Amino acid sequence: MKLYRRGVLMKKGYLIAIMMILFLSGCGGKKAYSYNPDESSIFISKDGTLKSALVQKIDTKAKSEELKDFANAEVEDFNKLNSANQVKLEEAGIKNDIAKVVFSYTSFECMQEFAKFTQDNSFDLKSLDVYKLSDADLSKMDSIKIPDGIKGDYIAVIDGKADVYTDGKITYVSNNIEFNDNTAKVDGFNYIIFK
Repeated sequence: MKLYRRGVLMKKGYLIAIMMILFLSGCGGKKAYSYNPDESSIFISKDGTLKSALVQKIDTKAKSEELKDFANAEVEDFNKLNSANQVKLEEAGIKNDIAKVVFSYTSFECMQEFAKFTQDNSFDLKSLDVYKLSDADLSKMDSIKIPDGIKGDYIAVIDGKADVYTDGKITYVSNNIEFNDNTAKVDGFNYIIFK
């Protein structure tokens, strides 16, 4: 009887040890960041894909379905004109008098063109590129100087004005721009280092 209990306790001990190893080795290790903005902004993913959000307080009694239909019509009209650069509606809804619409893009040029098409002035970007930091040849980028000790996996090089979210924790933003976790407000030429 004692041997049986000891065997059960050992199995439980092994299970707990395995669960702790999985937890500590981080079946996720790094915090995952989703894009759920409470302000108009752009989202930069590690692979360079982009999203943008329009978030605005509204006074009318509009319904989420009406907003979704309107946003879908804008996307369809744009995609008919631009077969190479496609936009996708990710989310559209109204909650507590706040309307939110989120779009994803196949390229920066697509995001820029769609903003002109829809007269979206929530961001004003001239360029945006994302590189894996280990692959980027910073010696060819004269205006980029990363201070010693800054760690990160990706660099987003941005020229323009926008509220930016990244899908990893920000570790550095040039020009002494303040940042918080995975958000920063950029204006002009800036680069963001993130994990």
